[in-house]
Order: sequence, then C-alpha cells, then structure tokens
Amino acid sequence: MLHVLEPSQTAFYKEQQYIHAQGVIPGELLELGRSIIIRWVDETVNEWLEKGLITDPRTDLGFEKRLVQLWNDAGKPAYHRSPRRDLVGEEMYNFLRHPKLLDLAADLLGTDELSVHGIFNARPKLPDQKWTDTPWHQDAQYYRDAENVHVASIWIPLQKVTEFNSCLQVAPGFFTNTLLEGHTDEETHFIGLSKEDASQLEGLSVEMEPGDALCFTQLLPHRAVSNRSDAVRWSLDLRYEATPTATEAGKAQGFVARSLANPDSVDSLETWLSKWEGIPRGSY
Repeated sequence: MLHVLEPSQTAFYKEQQYIHAQGVIPGELLELGRSIIIRWVDETVNEWLEKGLITDPRTDLGFEKRLVQLWNDAGKPAYHRSPRRDLVGEEMYNFLRHPKLLDLAADLLGTDELSVHGIFNARPKLPDQKWTDTPWHQDAQYYRDAENVHVASIWIPLQKVTEFNSCLQVAPGFFTNTLLEGHTDEETHFIGLSKEDASQLEGLSVEMEPGDALCFTQLLPHRAVSNRSDAVRWSLDLRYEATPTATEAGKAQGFVARSLANPDSVDSLETWLSKWEGIPRGSY
C-alpha cells in the first residue's frame, strides 16, 4: 500500500468522518477529468444544435464558461444535472482506477481490496440555479444498503472552489452514526435531510484548490452552497468500498479495481461496460 495520507490525516478522518486532502490529485488526473467533461459538454451542445436552439457551438469559449453561455443562448433548456451513464467509457474507467485514487481509497478504507462503487457523478453547477443546489444529505440515503458499510466518497473539484462559486459544506459531529430517513427536497427534488434535522446542523465550508480532494463517509451530512459566480463550477464525485463487504448497490454498476490477494479478480473495461448495457443514455 502506497500511502497518500499521513497517519494524522487518517486518524482525523476516522474521528471526524471527513478529510480535506490537499494536493493529492495529480495534474494528469485533473486533465483526464476535464476531457471526460468536455466530451459530455460537446454532446449536450450538439443536441441543442440539432434542435435549432443555438447556431454556434462557441468552441472558442473556455471550460468554465462555455456551457453556461450556450445554455443561456439556447433559452435555458433542461439538461442532465448529474451525468453518470453518459460518462461511461474507457476514459472514465481509467479515471476511476487511477493508482493515486486507489491509494487514497486504500488509506480511507484501510485495505487494498478495493471496489469502485457504481454511483459516481459529474456536477455541472451553473450560476444562480437552484435546481443544482444539493441540499443537506447523507450519501447513503441514495444507497441505503450502506447504512452499516463504510463507503468512502471522494469529491474532486476541477477548479478552485470557494463559498462564492459553490464549495461543499460538511457537518462533522452530526448524525454520523445514524442513517436518517431521506426526504425529497421540494425545490430541487434531490433526496436530503428533513428540514427539522437540517436545522440542527452547523456547516463548515471547505474551500479547495485544484488537486485537492474532499473525502467523507457515507453518513456525513454535506451540501453544496449556491454558485454566485458567472462560471460553471465543475466537480466529479466518486465512491469506493472494500471488496469483501461491497454492497449490492455498489456492485450493480461498480467493479473490482484492485486486489493484492487475487489480482486476477480485477474487472476489465469490457466487464464494466457490460454492466451498463440496457441502461439508456441520460440515466442518472
């Protein structure tokens, strides 16, 4: 096991249920993440072109401005706020099993018998758009078979994030031993905590630089604050679990990514892709 975190950091994670790991994501991985996102943006823009909503794909615009500019030009059409199925392919497979991410997951989970959990997302967080504001929630509210199984979430921003452009907030010390009932948020329709439970939380904003990762357990309450900038806030969130205790929700579209005990058990790209057959594009 190659350690990414210091012993003091893993101890903090165990106690507080989160860790802001600074500078652990290499530049090559950030570039791969941007490449995956750019492909999805191209596909989204092409749909708007085909529908006649726009006439110019504006390839001159940068990574953080293109989607929001064209979304406004197109009349603010609906789009996939949490792409998952549309990201599936060789690039995403290589991203999820990048050695640095697996080393980080091994530190968090305490094992090199690692599986990628099948629930991962890209987050195109457009400015002043309530629809993409994730309310206070616990990740395991989306996969309740992880109530008593450690699933480590790794949230990776693809640019600097602050309270102004929608960093995450965490609430350590609240409900981290209890999976609460999920409530559908009236404004966003995301699953989250009830208003009564959310009112008890004291949020801690985690401002981050490119190359940082925010890691937390499946029970830690967290949310994204509003994006008040004029650019898209891009992020990818991934999950890992120990293979011997992997959940059914995780295994459904997940895969074995590392095993020192049985290297032949690691799933190939073809095996992973076969799990997505029959799931239509645009699925969340």
